[in-house]
Amino acid sequence: MTTSISSVSAGSSSASESILKKSTLSSDTKAKLEALGITATDGMTESQAQSKIAEAEAQKNAQNQSNQQGNSSESELLSEAKSLAGAVGVSVGTDTDISEILDDIGAELESMLEDAENNPAVLSQLSNYLSQLSSLNERYNSLQTSQASMYSAMNMISTNNKISLGLS
Repeated sequence: MTTSISSVSAGSSSASESILKKSTLSSDTKAKLEALGITATDGMTESQAQSKIAEAEAQKNAQNQSNQQGNSSESELLSEAKSLAGAVGVSVGTDTDISEILDDIGAELESMLEDAENNPAVLSQLSNYLSQLSSLNERYNSLQTSQASMYSAMNMISTNNKISLGLS
């Protein structure tokens, strides 16, 4: 009989240990894990949970950024370029196209870099502006490439239709 009682006693102590291990996560961490669709496992420490949360949020942000970059229209890019131009101090006309705005911003940033004279605050702001400009340039080039491909495909379809109708 003593054997069975000690095994029950050992089983209940391991059960209480697993309950303690599960409850070591803070309520905020548990809520974040649940919101991200991650289940808390037995023995997961607070640092492991925070690591999993950081990984999931980074992946989610990367997907959102990728979707946002892939779905940029020319009008959105123009709006963002005008906003950046205003922040940098470049005046923009109503009929100015995106490439001219981006070129003007780049020229202004180069001028500002020469005048910065190793001022950390100014250099930090210029770095931010340069990264925004770089992002806009990449997205605009991607949009231009997509449009060129679309126009090329439309031209090929048009030529095929003319040939099939005997108009060419």
